[in-house]
Amino acid sequence: MTTATATDARQRDTTPSALSRYYTELLSWPTVIDPDAGEVRLHLGERIDALVMRAGFGGEVNHELVRAMMRVPIIIMPGEKAVDWVFLTLPRTPMRRATVDDLVAAQVGWYKAGSTIALPAFDAIDGGLRWLQRPEPAVELPDWGTVVGAVRRTFTRTW
Repeated sequence: MTTATATDARQRDTTPSALSRYYTELLSWPTVIDPDAGEVRLHLGERIDALVMRAGFGGEVNHELVRAMMRVPIIIMPGEKAVDWVFLTLPRTPMRRATVDDLVAAQVGWYKAGSTIALPAFDAIDGGLRWLQRPEPAVELPDWGTVVGAVRRTFTRTW
């Protein structure tokens, strides 16, 4: 005989309201439920920001961060032609023109403040929206500049 535990129930409850509650209460992330799409969306700009890049380059950037003993929550966002990786960070900091130019040259983008992105369910594993590296409660997101620095170091090595 098997019994269900509170953990089992929490892991299986992937309704938008349960996911939003998890992201908001455990991670203190500003989320909203999009009733039309039936998904949880993360507000970007004030408390959290994101850098987006192609998966191949994102893998190299993630390797650079891991070498520096950094762990960054990464969302895999499949598209029609390519797969993007979204690195979640603390809010964006001002950037010099040279930094912006480097990010553009590396084909790394960011979202406008106030925009939202979809958050995956924690048990999503197939080809859709999913976590490559899940966020952990009580683990602060990395600084924007830390991830930008990893992008720039990775990009200069690829030349």
